[in-house]
Amino acid sequence: MAQGIRLDKPVYQLIALDMAENIISGRYKVGEKVHGRSTLASRYNVSPETVRRAMFLLKDMEILEMKQGSGIFIKDVEKAQAFVQKFKNACAADELRANLSDLLSQRDALEQKISSSMMNLIDSYERFESANPLTPFELPIREGDALTGKNLADVNFWHNTGATIIAIRRGGGLMLSPGPYAEFLPGDVFLLVCDAESFARAKNYVETGE
Repeated sequence: MAQGIRLDKPVYQLIALDMAENIISGRYKVGEKVHGRSTLASRYNVSPETVRRAMFLLKDMEILEMKQGSGIFIKDVEKAQAFVQKFKNACAADELRANLSDLLSQRDALEQKISSSMMNLIDSYERFESANPLTPFELPIREGDALTGKNLADVNFWHNTGATIIAIRRGGGLMLSPGPYAEFLPGDVFLLVCDAESFARAKNYVETGE
């Protein structure tokens, strides 16, 4: 049997295909008489009716010729080749459709998982926000900022902004809970815990001193 042929095809079609391949290979010659149904039924381990359907399929494709009172004879090798190619093309198309159906099912399942994960993420974010309204912010210090060179005690940072400085990232290191004499230096990144409104005030205060 040809490789790549789906075995979920009707048995009589597979028998017809096998016979056509035998004709192409030269096992059966043009003009040769085909064995009787009982012999073929035994060979393929099917009923004579299944063999009869296979024979009529090959007759309809003009591969076999049935002569009244004489039997069934091989008629055309080229028609056998065309039949096998057509059969394989149909099987390939079926395989592609089946694969496409599987891919679409996988896509639908993936989209459902993505949708579910997004809903869970949104739900978690909303619960987090309701439980902890404070969001960490990063505030970079730049040359020319009004507070550059001043320390925390000088500027009374929390009183003027409502933002709490929890750390300063400086030169690849991290200074946790900086003391009142920590300075605002260019290149620093101040880590603040506050709400969005306080962060806006802190950013403006660093830049303008107001």
